Amino acid sequence: MEFSFHTKNNFIFKLMVIIISIISPLIMIAYNSEIPSLSSYWRTPLQPLFLISNLLTSLILITIPKWKLSGGLLLILTCFSVEYYSSFHDFIATLFFISNLYSLNSIKKYRSFVFIYLTSVIWYPNLLWFEIHAILVLCIYHLFVLISYNKIQNKRN
Repeated sequence: MEFSFHTKNNFIFKLMVIIISIISPLIMIAYNSEIPSLSSYWRTPLQPLFLISNLLTSLILITIPKWKLSGGLLLILTCFSVEYYSSFHDFIATLFFISNLYSLNSIKKYRSFVFIYLTSVIWYPNLLWFEIHAILVLCIYHLFVLISYNKIQNKRN
């Protein structure tokens, strides 16, 4: 079976990845909220959840034209653990979160997400909560775009 990005299967797959990406940080927090960042879960039994959720998200982002850079950066930061490559990982993670601003700003209809995304810098004093807020905003943004795109495709068919 060919995996076409214009099928119902694609919608369901992307929806599942968004749901996994929303739930993963919440599971991680429930497991241990004392950890400094999401990348620190690399050192816990939740490492597979961290890796799978980031890899699936990277796969989706790389297929979206304005999100290719973010997807590539997420893949790179996932491959280079904070434990062994701390400085490089942190640099790539910073680029990832900054690059999302460009991508969030690419659809006029959803530009308000840029402001909501930026509030994570102001409201959360530690890195873990900043990351969780930013990820939840990105997931909700992609959920809105996915649903809108699906409605348009359904009207055309």
